Amino acid sequence: MSVFLSTLRKQLCTINCKTLFLDSTQRQHRWFDVSRTLSKSSTELRRSMHRVETIPVDSRVLNGDIHILTPDGVLQAHYGPFDRAEICREYNIGPRDLRKLDPDLRINVPAISVRHGKFILFSFRRHRAVVQPHRSVFFVPSIEKIPFEPFGIKNVAEWEKITHAYRRNVRYIHQVYNQRYITESTKSLSHMPFELQIMEIIGESIAYGLKLKTQDILMEFETIRQSSYARISIDSLRELGFIKSKVDRHHRNADLAHQAWLDLLSYDQNMMGLYLTENRQSDSSDLSDVELILESCAKQIAEICRLVYDLKDSVQTVESTTGFMLDAVRNHLLAFEIRINIITMGFGIGAFITAIYGMNLYSGMEEHPRALLYVAAISSCFAITSIVVGTYRLFKYRRVKLHRPNQNTLSL
Repeated sequence: MSVFLSTLRKQLCTINCKTLFLDSTQRQHRWFDVSRTLSKSSTELRRSMHRVETIPVDSRVLNGDIHILTPDGVLQAHYGPFDRAEICREYNIGPRDLRKLDPDLRINVPAISVRHGKFILFSFRRHRAVVQPHRSVFFVPSIEKIPFEPFGIKNVAEWEKITHAYRRNVRYIHQVYNQRYITESTKSLSHMPFELQIMEIIGESIAYGLKLKTQDILMEFETIRQSSYARISIDSLRELGFIKSKVDRHHRNADLAHQAWLDLLSYDQNMMGLYLTENRQSDSSDLSDVELILESCAKQIAEICRLVYDLKDSVQTVESTTGFMLDAVRNHLLAFEIRINIITMGFGIGAFITAIYGMNLYSGMEEHPRALLYVAAISSCFAITSIVVGTYRLFKYRRVKLHRPNQNTLSL
């Protein structure tokens, strides 16, 4: 009992000493409190950042800028944010159509919607536009405001690249329209209505953007292909996987853009609805201009799709070639391992024979003057013979026959 009480007293004294030491240390050194405060503040900051990233975008506000191109070639810019209800009333756009034009949405399916007598809506990856009889309205994302939604952009540099692509397309459409329909030399040649002129230029801009993206991917692919053929490494294989996923994504985008133009071309009712300033009869004999424009745009995007197909085939070729090279290296390693095993087997046979003659048993050869030479010669012969036979069989199996021997075929 006394031993138990003494042990308990020692434990209590130890706990009290530790408590007093920590209290005195915290009183003497204030940085304990500072570190605790900093850790708490960093934890709260991470939690607040997580809350900010998951806050959805306000459905009543349209974060973006609006550029308006008029038939006289003047481009006006209006900077947001805007109220969605006011945008719908001012531009006579429905709420569902405005969702297709929202520049905050990064992932969308390309679509061309025709509202008879009202407008033509273009919703592509870097083109959000509404073409009306007297103006063309382009929706461009704002550089200062990054959308924090489940599919939003968390990288500022990437968002600036996206906004630059939107603004580049608007500038391209403005410049081409002024060069083609505003100058004195070409003004008399333009007999199409304003909406068809803008639709043709938008189609060219979509094809031009896809072409630029294809060229960038092609240049990156050439670098990766040269590095893959020069030396296979983990980095080159990783880059090859990245470029393959990028080509597949670009392939899907090009196919969807091409399919959007083909869908518009396949319905005569939608083609008649493209005339916003003129009333056309419900027959297909008066749609030559529209068909030519749509076929031209579809053909341009089809050529880009062909380039993307060729690029995808090249990526698959490099992937297959890299696989063949890795298989060849693997075969060399396996052959080297088999050679080592053959040599080990040969020496093992010789060691087995030597071990039999070296047993502590009477065989009658212990007193022979040349017993050692005989045993060594026999063991060496067996070892060398097994190594030579194994190597010969290995070379025979590795031999690839590129043609079959001629066989006598039965005459009919």
